[in-house]
Amino acid sequence: MSRNARTIGALIASLLVAGSLLTAGGVVATQLADDDAEPATQDTSYLRVAHAAPDAPAVDVTVDDQTVVQNLSFGEVGDYLTLSAGTYNVTIATNDTGTVVFDDTVALDPRSVTTVAAAGEVSGDASVPFSPIRYDDNAYEPAAGESAVSVLHLSPDAPAVDVTVGTGNETTVLAENVFYGEASDYVTVPAGNYTVDVREATADNDGPIVATTEIALDNGSAHSALAIGTVDGESEPFQVVRTEDATVDVDLPDTETPTATITPPPVDNATETTGETATETESGEPTMTEAPSPTETAEPVETEAGA
Repeated sequence: MSRNARTIGALIASLLVAGSLLTAGGVVATQLADDDAEPATQDTSYLRVAHAAPDAPAVDVTVDDQTVVQNLSFGEVGDYLTLSAGTYNVTIATNDTGTVVFDDTVALDPRSVTTVAAAGEVSGDASVPFSPIRYDDNAYEPAAGESAVSVLHLSPDAPAVDVTVGTGNETTVLAENVFYGEASDYVTVPAGNYTVDVREATADNDGPIVATTEIALDNGSAHSALAIGTVDGESEPFQVVRTEDATVDVDLPDTETPTATITPPPVDNATETTGETATETESGEPTMTEAPSPTETAEPVETEAGA
């Protein structure tokens, strides 16, 4: 279950990923429908946007001059949108002043699920300049009793990290040696409640714990854990936003062409937000703050500092 991460450049084949209503006269972007909607098919693709730039204000996203995401704040992840394949102009601008921070032509691939993270920093002296990064949300349907998890490193001043999860005396390496901009492969673990530790990367995945938090992984679900904010805390503190991802169930019919059926997660809430506060460890390092999944309410999450 590999996961690709690519920075958006001047010419990007297959960036936003899509499958719904991009018409010749303009863009019609819709959120995934409710439980009564038709199931996703091989011809349906999805796109969502995550705001991970710690020094950027809320942003608006337009496709061919039509706004598809509005007033997305740092730490928020929009619902999946449906768009059809094609080449279009995508613009990301600050909501308060309309300052354009990204404006480029991108190609939209069909039959895919994508998260685009607005990452880096917008300030003129940023060590990691602002640049959207595309991630393929290609988690295959977890088996009964299991859940899939991937880690996205989007903290511009944080070093490479290892991420471990545990229940009781058992510990699983969720991700290792993940650098800024990278996404770990999806790892399948039994569904349940876990303690998640973010550590400084070491050969044995046992480095000092930077932060720790609790996370509940539901049966048959897939999740991304977005490490965002800054370690120095000058703009936004280091924290983790957890999202529920779409999953892909692949059927192999009697023909040579397989059919992929995408199972979108629930989207009853408009956006996911981080908890209200962020705490610090005894050493002064900020702990992670877990964001609710799309079906959870946005409540502060208590965290404990690691050693």
